[in-house]
Amino acid sequence: RASGPAGMPALSLFGRTWLVAADDLPIPMMCLMVVHVVWCTVILFVYERAHQGLEARCAAGKTAMTWLFGTFSCFFLSMCLEGLILRQSLKGTILQPNKRTHINTLLYMHFTLTIADVCFTALGTLLDYHVGNSCYVRNHVHTAIVVVIVGNYFIIACNFLGVALIFSVFAHLPSEERWNRMFSILGCCLCMPAGSDRERDNQGTLSQIATCFGEVFQGADLVPSDIAAGLALLALQHRGKLEGEPLGWSVTEGAARGSRGARRERGAREARRDEATRDGVTAPLLSDASPSRDSASASVSDDDDSNDPTASTIGEPMSPEALSDMLAEAAHYARWALAAYGWMLYTWANPSGGLALACSARGLRECCCCCCPAELRKKNGGEVLMDPESGLPVTDDGSEPDGPESLDREALKTCAGIRGEDLFYVSFTNGSGEQPYFIARDAARKAIVVSVRGTMSVQDCITDSMYKPVMLNAEAIGMPHLRGAQLHCHAGVVNAANFILSDLERHRVLHQVLLGEQPPAPQATDAPRGAAGDQRLEYDQARGHEGWTLVLCGHSLGAGVATVLSLHLRNTFPDVRVWGIEPPGGLLSAELAKACGEWTVSSIHGNDIIARLSGPCLLKLRRDLVDALARCKVSKFSLLARVTLGARDVEESDVLFPPDQEEVLPHEATRLREAFERFHVRQVSERPLMAAELYPPGRLLHLRRLPVGRRKPSSLAEAYEARWVTAREVMRQGLLVTNNFFTDHFPDKVVAVLSELAMKYSAASSNGMTRHHSFSSEALGGDASKNGAGDQKARRDENRRGANLMENLVKEQRSERKGTAWDDDD
Repeated sequence: RASGPAGMPALSLFGRTWLVAADDLPIPMMCLMVVHVVWCTVILFVYERAHQGLEARCAAGKTAMTWLFGTFSCFFLSMCLEGLILRQSLKGTILQPNKRTHINTLLYMHFTLTIADVCFTALGTLLDYHVGNSCYVRNHVHTAIVVVIVGNYFIIACNFLGVALIFSVFAHLPSEERWNRMFSILGCCLCMPAGSDRERDNQGTLSQIATCFGEVFQGADLVPSDIAAGLALLALQHRGKLEGEPLGWSVTEGAARGSRGARRERGAREARRDEATRDGVTAPLLSDASPSRDSASASVSDDDDSNDPTASTIGEPMSPEALSDMLAEAAHYARWALAAYGWMLYTWANPSGGLALACSARGLRECCCCCCPAELRKKNGGEVLMDPESGLPVTDDGSEPDGPESLDREALKTCAGIRGEDLFYVSFTNGSGEQPYFIARDAARKAIVVSVRGTMSVQDCITDSMYKPVMLNAEAIGMPHLRGAQLHCHAGVVNAANFILSDLERHRVLHQVLLGEQPPAPQATDAPRGAAGDQRLEYDQARGHEGWTLVLCGHSLGAGVATVLSLHLRNTFPDVRVWGIEPPGGLLSAELAKACGEWTVSSIHGNDIIARLSGPCLLKLRRDLVDALARCKVSKFSLLARVTLGARDVEESDVLFPPDQEEVLPHEATRLREAFERFHVRQVSERPLMAAELYPPGRLLHLRRLPVGRRKPSSLAEAYEARWVTAREVMRQGLLVTNNFFTDHFPDKVVAVLSELAMKYSAASSNGMTRHHSFSSEALGGDASKNGAGDQKARRDENRRGANLMENLVKEQRSERKGTAWDDDD
């Protein structure tokens, strides 16, 4: 078959592969055996009752007795076959399907008996119809026979339902075509349109995700249970990695003092120590390399002695005060990144606040005005029109009806801790390669913030799946010395960044606010001034921000888009800073990732899968999974039983052969692994972009979960430490299979961890927290003197709402850990 080497574990019956392997059958066979034992007992009981109560001269009754005996025989023989299948399915390890070759013959026999059961049950139905209760002298005999017939139908239906669940409709198709058919069905179920011309041109449909899955999940006919077993084995291996030496170095200790890179960093930092903090931007965000753009993008040969082109992390130790400043600012802009998701994720992070917002007078009035406003329907001839950018209902002339701002806007302002006048522009446009974002004023830090939303919709998933790199324009990003693969960037992120760049160019909001540019002349296609779709700034609202910092932030996909935006915007706005919260791992080439270290800090929370996700990491995970299955020395049933019932007590040596003992591996498993390796090499040579090395951007701050055993930490601060890591270290380590590798990506958890770590290091400094922490009401509202005492108080009240969110997140993360044992593999 086109999907991989022959002889792989997938079960092959009736000329096609199925979604199970032969060693998946123990549990189904045990269940069927129990059912058949019970049902045979019931049939014997009914046979005894019917035989004693049968009329002596009733020929039809004797035929019914023959039918009962035949039914019992079929079920008894099925039970015996199920015992044989159970015994056969427990033989061998996962990649030893030849030890289970007799299962196919037994399954054909079992299928024949199932057909015989169907025939006997149909015959019993006809006999009961003709005989009825006329041949039986004892009470309830006829009822018992009817129960047997109905029970037979139920058991047969369960058998066929199980067959339907493991039936692979597209088994005869190549892997990519198979996934494409499945996602086409999914799109129909989700009522998704076929896609616009622009989306089809950019491959922005579900077929893009199908292609991604088809490329990765081929080369081995592994069934879902094989993948689950492989991941369980990898989790045992990765537990050892997590218990070993951690990546990078503590931010309070710095890099190795004797390295050439560290000495060069110390000399550069000493020369500009006095300029480390300005305009509310903390020192760790400023470049520790040369301030010139070219030196920040130096080639690999100019790096330190580790020869790591992604090593752009500070080598000097940081004081607790400086570290508290940085973590506080990271938590602050992580909250702004969370705000870009709108009301739904705000409610996820803060359920009481989100529900209160929806149930408020504004929220209820919005539901009345936006869902079924009778007066608006009358104006529009029975149709409510929505502006795609503002998310607000509009009438046919572009004016805004009575009603408040959308819940997303309200949640955005509450989460970010800003007022309506601070929100300059919002785009809710969402499609493949089109990310929602907003522009607002952070008065407390004298910054204009562009926050880009991360993955939240199917369209965003399509953007994520465009993982193969494309080349950026070296002239457009101001790095003409880079060539070829040095300009590689995630294709989906490039599409999303280009969309936002064109939108920024069309509205010129940043130019008006930061450069003092006059508002553009209204165009014929513009909405009337003051209409819902009009987001043009007044001149008085835009002025007064000269010298402010441009801060780009985002979470997940949004962090990647913000980083690529900064590469284009820094030519116009040189004072640009980026906070990337859990950016995608496969984002930029090594040279671009290091160059971004001049203005970018990215956080990686625990074992976050997205921050480590790239084409090479997926291929490495696939190879490691096949290797683990080949080295497994127990059956799949035994492995999954051990992991399910006592995962903490299972050691790697209990279920895996050592990697240095190839001679003890089963010959069949070794042969299948070698066949897969040949396929892997061929696939990568034919599609080299699958294995293109991409890295997360800038300086990487790893929020490492400390191995605390079974002790319950009293706070998140005790459970984590902050470490600098290099992008190459992270990507070489690859995807880590743990019980929290997905939940570590949630933005509310990152906000809570950053906040508590900031408090932890602030407690170690002498200056306290009120000047640094984003959820301090004094810090949030400290720059409102221009508006007078009354406006200053109002701004503090608004910002306190955002402060309460962060405090609630910290409390919620603490409460989740009450009563939970912290394992070493966490």
